[in-house]
Amino acid sequence: MADMNTDRKVIEGALALIEADGGWTQGAYYRDADGTQVHPAVDSPGNWVRVHTEHVGAGGYRTRTEPVAAPCSFCLGGALRTAAGYWHSGQPYAAQQQVDRLESMLVRLANSADAMNWPDLNAFNDDVHTTAADAALLLKHAAAHLDAQVHERS
Repeated sequence: MADMNTDRKVIEGALALIEADGGWTQGAYYRDADGTQVHPAVDSPGNWVRVHTEHVGAGGYRTRTEPVAAPCSFCLGGALRTAAGYWHSGQPYAAQQQVDRLESMLVRLANSADAMNWPDLNAFNDDVHTTAADAALLLKHAAAHLDAQVHERS
């Protein structure tokens, strides 16, 4: 069972993904260089697949996957899940609880810093006025917030 990252490490990991080349997208967790959404490979941790759904007639569908390179873009939700080890953790429920908690914190921070009132992190992420710089700044603000909480407890 993999150890969970601390909240601070998850925020740092998400920031690294958002600041990476091509590290921002709106409306999907991950995209490849062609802009197609990709997913973690369930049977091969660390690898990624593109899912194709084909209509095979009479209302039936068939899906197939093809391996792809690591994604080039992450939205905030996808970056948090990846940094938390959500898909490859031996503790997916604990990772989801951590991601939910961090998403709530990010929404509170985003709403306190702006005149907007986003109901959730997806609304912030997908807002046409939100930029990659806004996402990076929000993550840096969250890191500072977590550091301040540590200092208060000391």
